[in-house]
Amino acid sequence: MKRMIYVGIIGAFSLSLTAGIVWSVEPVTPIGTLLVNPSAFHRKVLKLEGVAKNVAVYSGHESGTKQPLCGADFELEDESGVIDVLYHVRCRGGEERAAVVGEGMRIVVDGHMDAPSTVMRTPDGKGFGFRIIARTVTSVKE
Repeated sequence: MKRMIYVGIIGAFSLSLTAGIVWSVEPVTPIGTLLVNPSAFHRKVLKLEGVAKNVAVYSGHESGTKQPLCGADFELEDESGVIDVLYHVRCRGGEERAAVVGEGMRIVVDGHMDAPSTVMRTPDGKGFGFRIIARTVTSVKE
């Protein structure tokens, strides 16, 4: 009887772990959804897919630690809109390397929305005060 209880508990635990893995996969969010009310998505973790446009390679240093940073700043475009993306990661071994994002590449971006409710435009007045801070960028194989 005890053995059946243990098997049942282990089976339920395994099932809950598997279900948790399936449920934790982020769905792709259309960019147009974010543009309607950006501050509603402030600090929310998102997955976006689209084409990289206006790619600018980034090279700098992290505040405080002075660790070298590499990456790219770009616009991500899908069929519903365009949003700015900042992808800044620590350089491996202190050496700067080429950005993994290229002009016209189809990519998936995992990151969070930066859209505080108090910012409506950037200080220069040219753009909106919201963007995606990318944690990872992955090329989509077509």
